[in-house]
Amino acid sequence: MLTISNDKGFTFIEILVALMIMTIGFLAMSQMQFLSLRQKQLAESGTVATNMIQFIADRDMAELKRIHLLNSIAFMEAQAGRLDPASSSEPHLQHCTGETNVCEACPCNALGAVTIDPNPQTDGGGNPISETTCAVVNMHDFDPSKIEFKKETPGCDAGDQNALYAVKQVLSQVDNTVTPPQITLTVTYAIKNPVQFHDTDFESISIKDTLATQDFVITAHQENWSEILGAGWNQVVVPHIP
Repeated sequence: MLTISNDKGFTFIEILVALMIMTIGFLAMSQMQFLSLRQKQLAESGTVATNMIQFIADRDMAELKRIHLLNSIAFMEAQAGRLDPASSSEPHLQHCTGETNVCEACPCNALGAVTIDPNPQTDGGGNPISETTCAVVNMHDFDPSKIEFKKETPGCDAGDQNALYAVKQVLSQVDNTVTPPQITLTVTYAIKNPVQFHDTDFESISIKDTLATQDFVITAHQENWSEILGAGWNQVVVPHIP
């Protein structure tokens, strides 16, 4: 009698191979999903950081325009004979002589709205030195008017892992080959997360060490308004505002 074997099913080895293939597939899918979510988070963080930079830069430019406007109003009022430069209570000079003045002395340097020290700094070899400052950004109550840039890193460390840090680097240069000499401020704004800030401090503003970075260029020149407003107004910084 002839016996015919008709066994059905899979061997144990075949099952293990199939499970291994499925496991590798699931691991690959989970890794792809993780990377996709990571890229999405980075893109969202970059968008938020870019918007913050724009808001802070707009705040600085608005203050620069306001200071220049206050100086200009004083100049126009003096031209019209409606301003007394010698008066300590002159209303059109309260922005630089009053209790709520926006600068230490008349005339106000409008570039002070962008950099702590608006006077170009150089090293021993005459090379321009950049000024780097930092500020804490409150993610839960972001208000550009409350952003205060400081030169010291400890003053910027909020100790909050949810906070972001704004870094501003300003390079001031003067071109004496043109008349009047032109002042150029190259301003770089950057936003860092806590890890980037603590790992690279606030000196590095390269794209790999930040969530976002953006450059702005501001130019200005000096004018002599002393014939109209008297001594001290011989070097008025006039920004080139579009």
